[in-house]
Amino acid sequence: MGNQYVDSRTIFNSIVSYEENSLSGLNGFILLIHIGTDPRRADKFYLYLSELIKELKSRGYRFVRINELLPLWGKVGMGVKK
Repeated sequence: MGNQYVDSRTIFNSIVSYEENSLSGLNGFILLIHIGTDPRRADKFYLYLSELIKELKSRGYRFVRINELLPLWGKVGMGVKK
């Protein structure tokens, strides 16, 4: 895993921080998570997904499939946050 290893809590916090500090929040944000993770990684990020989804839904976000998101790309507000 080397010196680029970032623990799952740090990844979670960076997503929430980005949402708080970006002018457009997470509108149009695409989060790619690999299902297979390095077996040496003790803290699997997918275990944080439920918490992340609950947090973002509480902030007014909804989740859409990529084919629903891409036609909205470039439009004002992106239509993703309520």
